[in-house]
Amino acid sequence: MILQSAILIVAILLQFSAAGTSFLALNSQRYREALDDATAASWPELASLGTSKEPLVCFRFTQFDLLTQLAQSSANTRFLPTFFEDSVTNVWIDDVPSTAVGAMYSPVVAVGQLPDSIVPSLYSQVDGEDAVVVFEFSEPSYDLERLDEYLETAYLFLEDTMANIDNLVVQVPTSGKSYVRDAADASEIGVSDPNKKPKPSVPADDTEILSTLWTEGLISCLIVAGFLLFVLVIAISWVTSIDISYGALEKPVNPLKKTN
Repeated sequence: MILQSAILIVAILLQFSAAGTSFLALNSQRYREALDDATAASWPELASLGTSKEPLVCFRFTQFDLLTQLAQSSANTRFLPTFFEDSVTNVWIDDVPSTAVGAMYSPVVAVGQLPDSIVPSLYSQVDGEDAVVVFEFSEPSYDLERLDEYLETAYLFLEDTMANIDNLVVQVPTSGKSYVRDAADASEIGVSDPNKKPKPSVPADDTEILSTLWTEGLISCLIVAGFLLFVLVIAISWVTSIDISYGALEKPVNPLKKTN
């Protein structure tokens, strides 16, 4: 009992002291180049690059452990799984808590309890000329289905209001190791590890090469081609064996006409 209580206390302390994790889905070339040359290596640096023509949108959760809940829940969600499994290009394990950079940019759309009517609440808070828009979710618990619906509706609203919504960031208060592309390798979505050495490439053996070449479709095509070739050879040999007697086609001469 004492051990379980100690573990619970440690988990609570880690929850509140953990740095936020940023999941990036960036499609603009300018943002990608900033990541490649290390011009932007954190959320504040990335947000400083936002413009009205290429705005940056952030969904930030300050207390809600989104990824753990998403991994454990059987709720019918669509927007969140699509984002984490198909859209994420990079992941940042930030040293600064997410709330520390919340007040640096405006507008910040504060979201406590989810509203019943989503779009009307956004008209007065989001402008089409904004360079950075931050949605800050402050509640420790959300219904996943309603939250997913809110995020999808807000995304569609921003798509119609702003120049584009090609660059999206989701920040969570934990590392979110439990749910990233269905437990896929983090290196596939741009998580950098300076101590990790690249794996040497292993040449494929002959059996692997043959298995990739001799597929079922290729074998079927070869069988059909061989059968057609066999039919063609039989047809040619049958045509050449026909003996046509041109004499039988000549008009017979009446012998009585010759004697007369």
